[in-house]
Amino acid sequence: MPFWKEDTRLIPRAFAFMLIVLALFITGVPAWAAAGNYIQVLDHGRIDWTNGFVEAYGVGRPPPEPRNAAHARAVAERDADIAARNNLMDLVESIRVDSGALVGEKLAEQAIEREALEAALREARPVGLFYGPDEEVRVTVSIRLKGALAEILLPEDIRNIATVKLPQESTQKEEPYSGLLLDCRGIALKPGMVPLIVDEDGSVLYGPAFASRDHAVERGMAAYTRGVEGARSHPRVGPNPLSVKGVRTMEGRPSDIMISHADAAKIRGLASNLHFLQQCRVLFLVD
Repeated sequence: MPFWKEDTRLIPRAFAFMLIVLALFITGVPAWAAAGNYIQVLDHGRIDWTNGFVEAYGVGRPPPEPRNAAHARAVAERDADIAARNNLMDLVESIRVDSGALVGEKLAEQAIEREALEAALREARPVGLFYGPDEEVRVTVSIRLKGALAEILLPEDIRNIATVKLPQESTQKEEPYSGLLLDCRGIALKPGMVPLIVDEDGSVLYGPAFASRDHAVERGMAAYTRGVEGARSHPRVGPNPLSVKGVRTMEGRPSDIMISHADAAKIRGLASNLHFLQQCRVLFLVD
């Protein structure tokens, strides 16, 4: 059953102008965000795993016997908005929380509260309005895969971690690393909200126990991007990221990546590396 139901309110005429302004705002992103985004295209929308957005569109048409042209367009806009928001719910349900389950499966298990999720999705904002042939209207709505939505979707075992000031590394000759860049090109990695990084023995190097919930909610546990140059300069991990190479995904766990013992030692080598893991400064470079 659709969670977004029709009401008697007709969308005001200022609605179209607001959509255009919001669309211009959304597209006014810096060069690193526009190039190399890892975008998962699905029915009726897309997931931007680089910038952390979910967008869905819906189509509306005029009623069979409108009172006038303004009424026909208002009804079409309203119905398109309703359809877009219901499609957004379907898109979110298809998001992989981790290697074990999608959001929809977590809802079925009652591990995610449906009412809270529906309330969060009502905050999705319109970012696109298109008028097609035969007075058809297409509306696109968008919501961050962070903040209030992430708070609902992320598992409870990701908890806040108090920041501890570590002693200065007496043997460290270089500046501390600012993030982790994991090269997964050539690997059939499926994006997820809670990925794991493990060594060749299966010991976890990054996962819920390493990420502080406040950072995971605000920026996501990890981001995914394309393009080597853009990845190295990405503000999430810059200016001095620790680069490691993925070996393969774990069997039956398409969002979890294995790295070599040598690369695992690089992560474990400095206690200060715990800081960027805690802050979720992790970026996956994918094809």
